[in-house]
Amino acid sequence: MSNEEINRKIAVIFATDLVGYSKHMEKDENATLLGLRECNKIIEPLIKRQKGRIFNTGGDSVFAEFPSAVAAVDTAVEFQKQIKARNDKNTTDVKLEYRIGVNMGDVVKEGDNLLGDGVNIAARLEALAQPGGITISKNVYDLVANKTKYEFNDLGLQKVKQNQFHAYDLLLDPSQKRKLKTQSSNTKLIAMIGGAIAAVFIGLFFSGVLDTETKLDKDSTVSSLSIPTILVYPFEDLSNTENTKGISPALTESMISSLSKYIGIRVLSRTTSQHAKNNDYSIKQFIDEYNADYVIKGSIQTILNQSRINLQLVDLKQNKVVWSDKEEFDLKDIFKVQDNIGNKILKHLQIKVVTGSTGDLYSKRLKNIENLTLVLNSRAEWRKYTIDGHKKYVEYQEQLRKNLGPKSPAIYNGMAWEIYQRIRLGLSKDKKSDIKKLVEYSKADVAAYEDASAYALRALVEFRYGSKDCEKTKSFVKKAIDAGGSVDTFSIAGSIYKRCSDLKSAISFYKNALQLAPNDNGFFITKSLLAAYYQNNDVDSIERTIVPKLNVKDIDPVMLGFYSYVLLTKGKDEDAQKFFLKAKEKGLTRKRLSLFVNYKKVLDEFIEKLKPLGSLD
Repeated sequence: MSNEEINRKIAVIFATDLVGYSKHMEKDENATLLGLRECNKIIEPLIKRQKGRIFNTGGDSVFAEFPSAVAAVDTAVEFQKQIKARNDKNTTDVKLEYRIGVNMGDVVKEGDNLLGDGVNIAARLEALAQPGGITISKNVYDLVANKTKYEFNDLGLQKVKQNQFHAYDLLLDPSQKRKLKTQSSNTKLIAMIGGAIAAVFIGLFFSGVLDTETKLDKDSTVSSLSIPTILVYPFEDLSNTENTKGISPALTESMISSLSKYIGIRVLSRTTSQHAKNNDYSIKQFIDEYNADYVIKGSIQTILNQSRINLQLVDLKQNKVVWSDKEEFDLKDIFKVQDNIGNKILKHLQIKVVTGSTGDLYSKRLKNIENLTLVLNSRAEWRKYTIDGHKKYVEYQEQLRKNLGPKSPAIYNGMAWEIYQRIRLGLSKDKKSDIKKLVEYSKADVAAYEDASAYALRALVEFRYGSKDCEKTKSFVKKAIDAGGSVDTFSIAGSIYKRCSDLKSAISFYKNALQLAPNDNGFFITKSLLAAYYQNNDVDSIERTIVPKLNVKDIDPVMLGFYSYVLLTKGKDEDAQKFFLKAKEKGLTRKRLSLFVNYKKVLDEFIEKLKPLGSLD
């Protein structure tokens, strides 16, 4: 059979299977078969209602295709809910449980049946799911996460039999949250080109949590993140010869694989990328269907053995190319070129899309992309401000010290922030000794670099553990700004001036930080600004800041807490109650508020004002 005779397409595949079917049959065959019929009567109309189609069954299993990922996931959720309701009835003789997997992938149509990897991976996801649970692939997650209100748990890269995929559990209940061992890819292409392009810098390292000394619970967290979404459009082969066959898919896969390790952005999967190309998606569809912010487009043209790659980054909101580059090379150097273009686009994204000048400043201190990756990954873990995040931060920093050597001045900054957070989380076994080391490292950082980052750190340490003198501390802040104030510099300045009771200047510094921040991931700067507005009795500014962000999926509970306060002051008690309860559901506690409302007296006052809505203690 020739390739032209094979009917291929991209499809969303839903796979479900009865848990413990053989044991049920051994125990009571008749009751099991009757129960199975009942469950089939539940699932069949649910699939039909969402315009799905059952294409295969195996007695205790059902395979269906759906026109959209949301439709498949909604069906999965509703089916599990109805099965649970069935099992909870006293009249139910045999309690049956199902596992469900949902995948989007390439399939082959054979009559009414579907075959291929898209179906196989859906089956593997089903096998990975928990009894009564739902597990989905990353490309499905990319499509449904921002269009539904479901909670998800990232399982990382998993391998079941010969299939390897990134999986997520859909949490129908918090008790379903689990941690599975993450598998690493060992394909030849990923091994050769994936390497050291991973990097992460999620927003701001310092703001918000700078002034707290609260010992947090082991499972507490600062927030999920607001991060830009990137679609790598399949590279176009302008030559289309036998010599270049397979290079374009390899380049596309290389770029996706490399950028997917950078958690400061959200990278859509290869299947999603191919689906967009197959359906000739417009810019509006990129935004509406995928919530994408940027598209990376590339092409390769080859004459004899000489090739040229053209690369563009398109800002979908502005509908314009914001960055472009080209690379000329010999075909035998293709893997080296893949690394080069990966590094170029990664650095651009780090600085222009996520971190601003802060990322550029750190890149100047380090020798290579691998070390920059370690620093940015460690900063992401630090920003979680949890015990687990601190442990991971230390692991990254230890690897960096191993790479750079114990005498490299580039390790001073990371050592200082490690000690700082250890003290703040209540993990220090000898606080007096740790404070001494912290001061020493902050001074050594200034002596080595005299840049904005070093002076900003020095200012904070001086205020918290040195003289605690506002005027002396402000002199270091001025030096940091004069050295080229970054997002971090202005945010730290805001925190210090707020503690020194200069709220007007603090608010101005936070606004400067927001203007410089390409993306306020997790709303870290915004939350500090809101706290300053509150201390300045500026309710209207709190409202103006929060309202445009109310529909963002990962809005922080601290922001919702402030908004409930605003509504309460305006006499909108019912709405205030609704947002207060939503804030608590998302994790608002006194400890969390204390990260941003730093004075105990002010914090106590704020919580007292919220008491008509409920307690946070």
